[in-house]
Parts: sequence; C-alpha cells; structure tokens
Amino acid sequence: MKATPDEIRYQIALLEIEQVGAAVARKLIDLFGSAEAVFKASKRELHTLGAIGKSVEMGIHDASLLSLADAQLKFAEQQHTEIISYYDSAFPNRLKHCNDAPLVLYQKGHAPLNHEKMIAIVGTRQNTEYGKTVCKELVAELARYTPIIVSGLAYGIDQIAHQSALDNGLTTLAVMGTGLDKIYPAEHRNLSQHILENGALLTENKINTKADKENFPKRNRIVAGMVDAVVVIESSEKGGSLITARLANDYNRDVFALPGKITDRQSSGCNNLIKNNQAILLQSAEDIALTLGWKRIQEKPKTIQKQLFLDLNTEEERIVHVLQKGEQSIDDLCAEVEMAMSVLSTQLLMLEMKGLVKQLPGKLYQLA
Repeated sequence: MKATPDEIRYQIALLEIEQVGAAVARKLIDLFGSAEAVFKASKRELHTLGAIGKSVEMGIHDASLLSLADAQLKFAEQQHTEIISYYDSAFPNRLKHCNDAPLVLYQKGHAPLNHEKMIAIVGTRQNTEYGKTVCKELVAELARYTPIIVSGLAYGIDQIAHQSALDNGLTTLAVMGTGLDKIYPAEHRNLSQHILENGALLTENKINTKADKENFPKRNRIVAGMVDAVVVIESSEKGGSLITARLANDYNRDVFALPGKITDRQSSGCNNLIKNNQAILLQSAEDIALTLGWKRIQEKPKTIQKQLFLDLNTEEERIVHVLQKGEQSIDDLCAEVEMAMSVLSTQLLMLEMKGLVKQLPGKLYQLA
C-alpha cells in the first residue's frame, strides 16, 4: 500500500498547521479517514475538536500551506527522493509501533527500511582511538550477519560507523536532523555521497530546515525506533547518544554499551548505562548476535565439515557428536563426554584451531 501523491501533499500541508505535529496529524487522519478529508471537513466537525480544530480551521484556508507542500514535492522529484507515509507498507514497521513516529519520511538512496536485521551504532563526537578501533572491529565482525547499520551522520562515532559499514560492504542509513537539501555537518558531504552508493539518507524534516539544536534529539527517536538494538560506543555523562539509549529503552529495544576506564570522560556515559542496568556490556559482535538471535549469513558447507570430521581423533569425535545437539556449557560437555576437564579443554582448543568449534560468552561451546 502506498499513499497517493495527492494524499502525501495534504499530509505534508497538515504538518504545517500550528499545533499539529505528527502524532496529532495521525489522530486527525484516523478520525477523518485521510489528510485530504481533514482539509475538507466542515466547521461543525472541526469545532468538536476544540483548540486543535480551530487551528486546523484557520490552516485549511491558508493557501500557502499547500504551496509549501508543492515545493517539497517538487524538490523530492528533482532530487529522486522518495516520500514515505506512515500509512505506506514501506514505512519502517519497527518505528510505526512507536507512539511518536513521524507522519512522513524523506529517503534519498536505496535502503530497505524493514530489513530483517537493523542496528544503530552511536557515540561521542570526540571519540578516542580506543572507540574508533572498537567501532571498526565491531562493524567488521557484524558483517557476517549482514545487518543495516544506522547512525546519525555526526562527527566521531557516527562517521566511523557509516564508513566502516561501507568498507565492509554493508548497507548504511544516515538519519539526518536537517532536510535533504542541507548536509550537516557540511564536511560530511563526501561521506553522504558514498552512503548513497550503498545506502540512503533519511529524514522527517522538510527542505529549508535549519540545523537547530532541538532537531537532533528528535532525529534520535527515529534512529532508536527503527532498529533492533542500539550500540553506544563512547559517551560522556551528558552525551547526545544517551538520549538515543534512553529512547531505545523506552521502545523496548536492546541497548549495548562499550565499557571503558572509570577515569575516561568519554566512557562515563557508557559505564553508567551498564551500572544502572540500562545497557548490556558489549565485548564483541557475538554478544549482539546471541541476544538478538541472529544467525550468520555465511555458513560453512557441510561437505567441508564432513571432510574435516575424517581427521578427528576419538575424543574429538565424541565432543563433536555432543555439540551436534546444540550449544553446551563446558561443565555439561565434560559430563556428557566423560573426560577430565584438562583433557576436554585441550581437545576443545584443537577443535577451535580446526575451525569446527566456537567458544561463546559464558563458557558455552557450539559447532562453528
């Protein structure tokens, strides 16, 4: 399902009316059946809505509202931008379930907004070398699961997350706090062009929207709402990425935070998230994959595994046989294969070196 161009036009115009934000606009559309019907409602119908109805009544007689909508539609057509309504099937389904979801989104580029796996990576604009290294390694590890990487096109961790996604062949989505006619910060124009080659720019803001301070927390709700989980790499005690983490918790999304030294200002926000049970301590991509139930896209061919099985000794065969039932703790595995712990540990190490067994967090083991 996709809203008609006329309905999109009226939806954009509806948002131009004073006191009508996305949430109120959706209520009006649900009440009258469409945005166009809101504009064509009678005075009597509007008066029953109180102050909002009075604002709408004044707005529907303002021809400039539709002119502003027409300018937005013209820009979108010229810039090959897709306008996605809340009522379209292409609208992010995860975001749709948030009570403060936008009414319309503007997307330039190509990124499936309802991809099976979507994760946001956010953090400080003043990252350390530690944060940069972990961010790049994390995205590289996540590549085997092929998620879309979502971030906010800001300096620091956002920039590193986008670039790392591109470097690893992943689709990346930049959610902007401005309209698509203004790249902010301007230094990221080249990055935004690269993102368009394997991803998209996304915003709820119309053209001529300035990079005002209040627009970026609003942007963060889209980042948090459209993903499965939010990863905070580095943040001070009052960092903007903590707003994204709080919103993610409000939306019942998983939040992961990279721990750091207690003396590092850039890690204080992450450490507090973990301390207050508002985030899961992040050590590797496996932590994310296990929590979200992700499976690798690249599985080893069974024929290769069978060939490797021919080279196993008796102890290794017993271990593999048990692990074929599913992941096992080292204690349960020890009881199942009836080996001394020292012997079992040695055999597990050999199987890891052969690429047949993988150790998971919590001293769990599974077939690779």
